Amino acid sequence: MGEAGLIIARIVSYAAMLLAAGIPLYRLSAGRNLADDHDARMPVCLAAFVAIAASLWWVLESIASMAAVPLSDLDRATVSAVLGATPLGNVLAIRTAALVVVAIAALRRRYLIAALAASVALATAAWTGHAGASEGTLGHLHRAADVVHLLAAATWIGALVLFLTVLTGSHDRDALIRHLSGFARTGSVIVLLLLITGVVNLLITAGWPPDWTSTWSLLLLAKLAMFGAMLGLAACNRWKLTPALERNDPGSRRALLISLCAETSLAFAIVATVAALGTLSPAP
Repeated sequence: MGEAGLIIARIVSYAAMLLAAGIPLYRLSAGRNLADDHDARMPVCLAAFVAIAASLWWVLESIASMAAVPLSDLDRATVSAVLGATPLGNVLAIRTAALVVVAIAALRRRYLIAALAASVALATAAWTGHAGASEGTLGHLHRAADVVHLLAAATWIGALVLFLTVLTGSHDRDALIRHLSGFARTGSVIVLLLLITGVVNLLITAGWPPDWTSTWSLLLLAKLAMFGAMLGLAACNRWKLTPALERNDPGSRRALLISLCAETSLAFAIVATVAALGTLSPAP
């Protein structure tokens, strides 16, 4: 599958790690009263195990890409050599161990431990791709910004998934309203963090002004457009659809479901775009 296989592996591993981290992070940010509305053990466990499998797939696809051979032609010697000579071996080991802790902690409802371990697993993504290639002080700044960016995005995605779970799995309108209203302040902080760290990552990766004719830049513009659309939907949810649900207006629940589905779809489309961006150079 070549580069397509690598990109798909990156998409699946990113999406699973974002969910494994985002659901417990959202529960912690929401507070105990909101967290008790939903049992998140199985979704977090499933996301953790999918992330482990997808990360192994990603590592093998990365090694095949470096060796310029099909995945089916990889041999043990090549894999061992690349794992020992690059950060991939350490990244995979730390990520796998952290995700095992996530699964165990989630099963025991230890969501603080699950959130911390999943954050470690997600942070390992900053030691690969463009952030991992940065050197010196700028490299440290790039990786720190990347970690914050990933954790903020994870919390937003985790919130969206749990909103949809409550909306589709329960008729408790009050619980849903509490979740949506309680996320208003957290969501504002998340957007601010995403904007600041996104600018830092852009300046370090591509400089200013970037070359807007490259494939990398065009995908970045697509990502920004989808992010803007998510902001629009989030604003509509907060200022229009949630108040309508509070008033129990006819059709308000269905309208909110459509909006949340669209926002969640955009979030995972951005994840796919980011996975592709990590395989490209900002240069034309």
